Amino acid sequence: MSAPDLKGTIAAAMKELVRVRDRVLPVKVGNMAIEHFKENFRKGGFSGTQWKDVLRRRLGFHGARGRYGPLTSGNNHLMSSFVKEVKPGKVVIENPVEYATVHNEGSRITVTARMKRFFWRMYYETGGRLSGGNTERNRAISREAEFWRNMALKKTGSQIEIPQRKFADSDPELELMINRKIEEELNNVVKKYTNGRNIV
Repeated sequence: MSAPDLKGTIAAAMKELVRVRDRVLPVKVGNMAIEHFKENFRKGGFSGTQWKDVLRRRLGFHGARGRYGPLTSGNNHLMSSFVKEVKPGKVVIENPVEYATVHNEGSRITVTARMKRFFWRMYYETGGRLSGGNTERNRAISREAEFWRNMALKKTGSQIEIPQRKFADSDPELELMINRKIEEELNNVVKKYTNGRNIV
């Protein structure tokens, strides 16, 4: 019986470990993180903290604007825009939507003349100066139109506060999942080169 090729086995195991570190784990961890961030949108919160509900729902806006929760819409553009950049030994997750950071971190934005024109347009499109009876639909439209009127009456240069609704960051649950995935992948390599025994 020939002696085992320990040097060759160790070299092969090290090559496999490097491949797992540089290629396998970055892809798998990146996919896990993106799915975790998307789940925050579905749950409407982050790390056990629920997001503040949106005013449009509390006012009972008519149609789709009154149905969707915080940071969601018919196409869920923000939630579906995560991208990952895989590099040797690491992965970078980004959301390139221009307002992603505003919502994730919270912010104050300055009212511009262009914004005021948009607010006035929304006021008229949502039934500003509506007449036609005191129905529930008309009351909802009136509340929505009043909201846009109040926004349009804000002074140019004044501030609108956007509350923080964090959806992407490290948190204990994600860290635990990543650590388990690393352990799993390392054990797979170890088993391959130690006759099925775990050492991690």
